[in-house]
Amino acid sequence: MDLRTEEERWAVWMVQARRFAERENFPDAVARVKLVRDAVRKAVGQATSATERARLEATLARANEQLGSMQTQYEDPRSRSVGSTRSTKLPKRWRVLFP
Repeated sequence: MDLRTEEERWAVWMVQARRFAERENFPDAVARVKLVRDAVRKAVGQATSATERARLEATLARANEQLGSMQTQYEDPRSRSVGSTRSTKLPKRWRVLFP
């Protein structure tokens, strides 16, 4: 595995995810970040040096942070726009994205 190429691919996917989220296309945004997260987890398991592992763990932390940010971004507008009589619970189709 050429890690440099993989890291570039992950960076592109993270940018795509951020842009999907900006357009409120949360299913595609979450899917991209989860692709990155899963690929980086696999690479961390295969890392041979401590510096490589630290760099990959930093990338994994950014992916987890971006995923959490997307969840907050999705929930905030819903809580402001939903009246007190309606529930702010996530719709069933979103619970799969944000467990």
